[in-house]
This record gives sequence, structure tokens and C-alpha cells, in this order.
Amino acid sequence: MSSADRNSAGGSDPALHPPLRPPGQKPASPARGAPGRRRVGLALAVVLLLGLLVVLVLPRLVPVPGGVGDAVVGKAAPAAGSAAPVARAAAEQSLQQYLKLRARLELEQAPVWGMPLWEDAAALAGSGDRLFAERRFAAAARSYTDALQRLQQLDGRKQQIFTQALDAGLAALEENRPDSAQQQLALALAVEPEHEVALRALARARVRRRVLAQVAAGEAAEGNEDLEAAAAGYSAALQLDSAYQPARDRLQRVSAQLAERRFRAAMSRALAALDEGRLDSAGRALESAAQIQPESTAVRDARRRLVQARQQAELSRLRGRAEAAARDEDWQAAAGWYRKALQIDADAGFARNGLQQAEARLQLHRQFDRYLDAPQRLYSEQPLANAEKLLSAAGSAPARESRLANKIGKLAQLVAAARVPVQVRLRSDGETEVVVYHVARLGRFVERQLELRPGTYTAVGSRPGYRDVRKVFRVVPGELAPTIDIRCEEPV
Repeated sequence: MSSADRNSAGGSDPALHPPLRPPGQKPASPARGAPGRRRVGLALAVVLLLGLLVVLVLPRLVPVPGGVGDAVVGKAAPAAGSAAPVARAAAEQSLQQYLKLRARLELEQAPVWGMPLWEDAAALAGSGDRLFAERRFAAAARSYTDALQRLQQLDGRKQQIFTQALDAGLAALEENRPDSAQQQLALALAVEPEHEVALRALARARVRRRVLAQVAAGEAAEGNEDLEAAAAGYSAALQLDSAYQPARDRLQRVSAQLAERRFRAAMSRALAALDEGRLDSAGRALESAAQIQPESTAVRDARRRLVQARQQAELSRLRGRAEAAARDEDWQAAAGWYRKALQIDADAGFARNGLQQAEARLQLHRQFDRYLDAPQRLYSEQPLANAEKLLSAAGSAPARESRLANKIGKLAQLVAAARVPVQVRLRSDGETEVVVYHVARLGRFVERQLELRPGTYTAVGSRPGYRDVRKVFRVVPGELAPTIDIRCEEPV
């Protein structure tokens, strides 16, 4: 029985029973993945069946060579001596061992990765089949044994074949030879279908040409100083193969150049805005630059400039507010703005001088307001003298201080009026002794006139046998003086 006959006897399901091909036939590419134990058991059963067919049927169908015409196809020839059964048994044993190993290796895709030993074994097995059919059992046994040894040799070299294919595939991938890499990696995966390194490498090899095309596009753009396009090309390459280090290195280089370009542009905007006093724009540009190069000395220096510029801008703002308040003679508000300026810069001369002036003006206005809010105080000698001193010290108000000038004028009028005596008429009964405290003892009279300066006065009348009387009266500048009637009329 031939190898083709053995294969045809294996059943109708090629998925469960892989065909045992005749010597010299090219193997079909088997599906990836290791079969289960059930498939292996079925394959071994098929092998045993095929072996029985070879042993029991094939010798009966082939004529004995060297006969003289008495051997007819379909009739068994007589045994060739006593050694024939032993030789036949040896051939059958070698065949069974060969078929078992062949079945296992075929399930392990040996036709893919086992050339040329696989083909050598198949050829030797085919020769054994012919010899066995010719009842040359010893020669058949040697052929089967040689075929078995080839498969055993192939089985022993399985890991070496995998390692060599994987190393060659990885090397080809590293050297950007994707076709060779795919071929070698596919061979390695035929030996170990689930090997993670080989699977990843094969996936990378399949996209390597596209990766190289994207890298080439990036390099061309970089040569034209189109860094954005270059970065896009290198990024596209890494999207295809994130482990491709040349693309990563180039993207890192271009990204650094782009970052430097953005940094310089941001610093230029910041410095220009600082020079033009656009401090908010300068701050935003500096923040952009700091995000790119946080430790840059240029950023630190520009930030110090920005802080100083903002400080000066705030001082200018406060100075303007204070001077506006001073123009309005709102010295309380002006003093507050100057104090805020000194909190920012204790050495700000305008704030120190302005605060001194504002506080002095506040004090001066308070002094005037003491008399203007209570002008009757001027009717006493000492307060009147103090008011005159205040007017003398204040002098004339600056032209821009109309409120102060108004107060000076009003107080001067009040002081002048307080110095002008007013005619006051007093009447009595000629029997009452009259005294005006702090002015004079007037004695008895019927009518008397006095010139009194504005103020509050007390007149007291007394008479023997009568209750004393007391009259308090006020003399007000510019008003008609009252007539004071004072007499004792209530006996005691």
C-alpha cells in the first residue's frame, strides 16, 4: 500500500485526521494553533489503521520480483525463508514508530518548519513501502528506521529551529527588512503559535513598510523646516508601531525644537507686552513660556520685571486716586490711598510726602471745624484768642483749596464779629442792686446801656427784704440785642 493509500484510509474529516502525504508531495499550510488531545488520539488511531493496511494488504497486492511467471497479482507468494517473519516484524515495528511520530509532528506543523528533514523522512518511508510490498522486509525495515531517525532528528531540533527563526526575524525587523522578517517570524510561529514576542514582532513587521513611509515623510518635512508636518509624520509612524525607536527619537527631537520655538515666541510676546505696559498680556505669555520651560532663567527674570511693573502700575494707580482726592480736598480718602501705596513700597517718596500733607490738612480742617461747628466758643476770651492764632498760622489757602479758603473766610468773619461790641439795654426799678457777672457792678438804676461783646451773660439783682433775681442773656453778633429787665419784686 502506498502513502496515498494510507492517507485515504484515514477517514473523511481532514480536520480531525490530517492527511499523510506521499513522499515528495508539497505540504499544505496547516492552520495555526495546537490541536487538542482528542485530535491527537484520533490521528494516532488512523496511523495504527494505516500500519495494519500496509502490513496485511500491501504484500498480497504486489507480485514477488524475480518470478518466472507463476506469481499472479492477487495471490500471496510463499515466504522466502525462515528469516522472513523476523524481518517483517522488524519492518512493521519501525513503520508503526515512524507513523506515530509523523502523525504528532504533522499536527505540530512540521511540514511548515521541518524542511528538508521532513521531506527526507517522507522519501525514505515511501521507499520502505515499495520494499515492503516487494517482501524485501529487511530493506524495508532499514528504510523505515532511517525515516524514523530523520523525524526524531527533526523533533530534537524543534527548539533550535524556533530560536533561529525568531532571532533571524527579529534581526530582519531591526534592519528594516520586513519581508524577510515576516517569513522568519511566521516560521517561528509555526513552531510556537502563541509565542507573544513572535506575535508582536510579526504584527510590527506587517506594518513596517508603512512605518518607514511615514518616517520618510517626516524626514522630508524636517528637511524643509516644516516641523509641524515632521512631527505629524513621526507621530503617524508611532501610531502604527509604538515600539519603533527611530520614529520615537525623531519625534522627540522635533518636539523639542517645536517647544523651543514656542518658548521663544512666548517670551518675545511677553517682553514686548512688558515694554508696552500691557501687563495682563505679558502675564499670559509668561505663563505659556513657563509651561514649556518651568526652570528657565529668562522666565524668572521676566517674572521679576512683571512683578515690578505691576507694583509700579499699582503705585501709579494709587497715586492718581490720592491726588484726585486731594484735588477734591477729601484729605481722609487721600491719606488712605497714600497709606496703601506705602504698604506696597515703604520707600515711595510721593506717598510719604503726600501722607504728611494729607494728615496736616486733616488736622487743619479739624481745627477750623471746632469753631465753625460751635461758633459760640468764640464768645470766650481764650478760645477767641486761639482762633485768631489759627487764622494767623493758616494764612491764605492755596488757590486749589476752595474748601479751606471758605473755612478760613468764615472763621475770620466769626472772629471779627466776636470782637465787635453790641449795645445792650438794661432796665430796673431804681431800688435793685444790679451786677453783670464778669462785666461790672451797675448798682441801682432805672435804665442803663452797656456795650457787650457777643457771648452769654448773667445779671443778678438784689434788694433788702426781697428775693434775689437772676437773668441769663445772650449777645449774638448781627442780631438786635434784647432789653434786659431785672428787678426784685418778691418780698421775703
